[in-house]
Amino acid sequence: MNARTIEQIPTELVDAEPQVRERFDEESLLALAMTVKVAGVQQPITVRPLDDRYQIITGERRWRAAKLAGLTTIPAMIVDGELSEAEIIELQLIENCAREDLNPAEKAKAYDRLMKATSRPAAEIARRVGTSPATVSKVTSLLLLAPEILEHVQAGRIPYSSAYELAKLGDATEQRRLAKEVLDGRLTRDRLVAETKAVKAGRPAARTNKRQRVARQRVVIKLGEGRSVAVSAPTLSVDSVVTWFIDLAEQLKHAGADGRPLAEVVKCVSSNGK
Repeated sequence: MNARTIEQIPTELVDAEPQVRERFDEESLLALAMTVKVAGVQQPITVRPLDDRYQIITGERRWRAAKLAGLTTIPAMIVDGELSEAEIIELQLIENCAREDLNPAEKAKAYDRLMKATSRPAAEIARRVGTSPATVSKVTSLLLLAPEILEHVQAGRIPYSSAYELAKLGDATEQRRLAKEVLDGRLTRDRLVAETKAVKAGRPAARTNKRQRVARQRVVIKLGEGRSVAVSAPTLSVDSVVTWFIDLAEQLKHAGADGRPLAEVVKCVSSNGK
């Protein structure tokens, strides 16, 4: 068991260890820096000593915000003793997944790194980071996407639910063709599912003239206390609505992480979904 102590350490003596989280939203970071300037860093970062400096294990975003806020010291849990690459990845995953701070593309890469570093199966990785084996398998399937498509997913330009459908195709050319249609707003998720099934079955999917008006189903879901949500699509089912809501919740959390107003978050999510 590695010894751990919590101390205030100089921010200038801290170096960043490669993190499972790859993107740091500029606006979100500035908002956190403003909070840190007023209230300080509430949760210590985790570091390990390295020569005369400290290397971050978890908490790089908090450290960056502290530096932006002009803090000269930051609370840190110092872990003494050797840590393997697998232990570092595991600590980063547990913290970030618990805070829902990673998008699926980042999780996919982290799970894959952890499985390769430990030679553990998906079920064991899932148990250690507190999720289900099905979730780990589904998320890591994103690594089957062509690199540029995965980049679109990570940037939020392709919804995660659509990305999972694209990952079912083994042909990178077909992935790119359908991904372009998703990016151009010409392919709904339902149509993408149909296209994916058609490609896997080796037959062309029935294409709908984009100028033709398609009959749409619409339902209003009452949530009580005067609240309701309206859902409209060419076809509706319980599974499709649940999938959309899960995808929407992920996108809203990601887009609203910096505390911006709901109207701006909705506009951001809507522009991504086109």
